[in-house]
Amino acid sequence: MVPRQAFETVLEDLHAEIVRMGALVETAIGNAVAALERMDPELARATVRDDDAIDDMEHDIERRCLEIIARQQPVARDLRDVASALKLVTDLERIADHASDISERIIALAGMRRIVLPHPIVTMADQAKRMVRGALDSYVSRDAAKAAEVAKADDRVDETYERVKADLVHLMAVDPDSVPSLVELLFICKYFERIADHATNVAEWVVFLVEGDHRSLN
Repeated sequence: MVPRQAFETVLEDLHAEIVRMGALVETAIGNAVAALERMDPELARATVRDDDAIDDMEHDIERRCLEIIARQQPVARDLRDVASALKLVTDLERIADHASDISERIIALAGMRRIVLPHPIVTMADQAKRMVRGALDSYVSRDAAKAAEVAKADDRVDETYERVKADLVHLMAVDPDSVPSLVELLFICKYFERIADHATNVAEWVVFLVEGDHRSLN
């Protein structure tokens, strides 16, 4: 085992790497939202390409966490610190995956009949993006109250998703020629709903890190 001061440095480096990963994830979802609003397939392709770097960071952070557990055998708060990091990065990686999924659907839309993007989808995208930002901010500041606020926002995303889904299904019935494009939008909405779910998971791991209590915040 390394001395306490050196061990704390190891933990600080781990958290710094998670923050860097979080910044890349936030950029990915921001680019996916921008590509959707502008229907920009080139930006969407760049977002898909950038996902590999986030995957690599997740694997590196997981390796670090497992090495800390194996070599330092942390207990109490230290173990909670490492365990929450190990879980949290999995949700961050899934958020990035869904940003890539959204981007792939935007690329597909570029080759289809052009349709007007319903504004509630933009609203839902913005809601999910704000949740990711809030979850990352709560991690950086170790703020359990802020994390709980992030989780509360998930209900609003779910409500928007159900409303948008119903609207898209209605549009499919009245405009059959637009069905392929509308199906892609439905997939996009589902991915944003999943991003919000993973942001909630991140928030729950922040509460566990701060308070030692892992519980559902919904």
